[in-house]
Amino acid sequence: MLTRKRQVVSKIEASEGVAETLAVADAKTLAYNPRISFDPEMFPRDPVRLTFTNISNIVGKRPGSLGFGLELRGSGSAATPPDWGKHFQNCGCAVNLLKSINIGAVTAGPFQHGETITGGTSAGKGRVIINTANGASAVLYVIISGTLQSGEVITGGTSGATATTSSSATTVGNVIEPLTDNIPSQTMSGYEDGIRKLLRGCRGKFKINFKSGEPVMVNFDYMGVEAGVADTALFTSPVYETTKPPAFINAAFSLDAYAAKIASLEVNHENKLAPRDDVNNDRGLLSFLITDRDVNGSYDPEIVLVAAHDFHSKWFSGAEMAIDTAWGTVSGNKFRFFAPRAQYTKVEDENREGIAVAKCSFDLNGSLLPGNDEWALLCL
Repeated sequence: MLTRKRQVVSKIEASEGVAETLAVADAKTLAYNPRISFDPEMFPRDPVRLTFTNISNIVGKRPGSLGFGLELRGSGSAATPPDWGKHFQNCGCAVNLLKSINIGAVTAGPFQHGETITGGTSAGKGRVIINTANGASAVLYVIISGTLQSGEVITGGTSGATATTSSSATTVGNVIEPLTDNIPSQTMSGYEDGIRKLLRGCRGKFKINFKSGEPVMVNFDYMGVEAGVADTALFTSPVYETTKPPAFINAAFSLDAYAAKIASLEVNHENKLAPRDDVNNDRGLLSFLITDRDVNGSYDPEIVLVAAHDFHSKWFSGAEMAIDTAWGTVSGNKFRFFAPRAQYTKVEDENREGIAVAKCSFDLNGSLLPGNDEWALLCL
């Protein structure tokens, strides 16, 4: 058996913790270094007796884990979410159509990322994606209800900003955002050159790694319930998405509107995964739940004069700053990452081949209301 001949096959579950039947349509993930393992609880039996001889353990709950990496690459069509979007969904994220509507001058702005805008005539509502200040030609949003229309005044529910629309809304891509409620579970499996290892009730966490000159990579780690190991052949004809991932270059990176020179950026969506015990279940577990999250990250900008970017004053004052970066040039295969409230938690001196850099750690914060707005990944 060959370690190179492997597939990650998965499907969102209709009923939590009930394994789905997997098919070739579920085998589109082009994974890096997939690894699946089981960790059943073994209850040691050691009653007092005449000898020191071991006696058999009792096998209890049967959790398992699955990890792999993948490239951020588009589906080839801006309106079609990439197949890997499902992996973000069971890590506590939503995948929604991204709309754009042209606007005139923004007054009392900017429109704030995550706030609700309401059309004065249509009463349509949308959730703003990316802070939108005066001078922007359009506002990006996700539909909440109704339809915004041309020639009406839209108003921000938090900022009070207003602008007059000058077009109908169009679909420009998809956006991935954090989510708290109604997070689906997945049936996930590793097909290993003739053996299938199956997990059900899976949820997970991930890290997004941006490195200069390389494709942006996402590393996922899931927990689930062992659901069987069987001799099962690899799917022979999965229809993979054929787009090539864009490199993280020409990326217009900025933090607090400063165009920092960086080699890498990491965003860590750290979910707390809790086992859902179920004594009625033959594995002792129904699924794993996401019960909390902590979103943080780090980057490594060259150190500059205080006048250009005052790392320490921003750290000591608790300033919150926007991160914005975009890469790729072809529709259906380009991306933008935006986080409105990055806050330094540590700034240290570091050396990169003789160049002084600041090793910066940060938290990605959101709003009290509506929340779920720490960051957004736009697939355009």
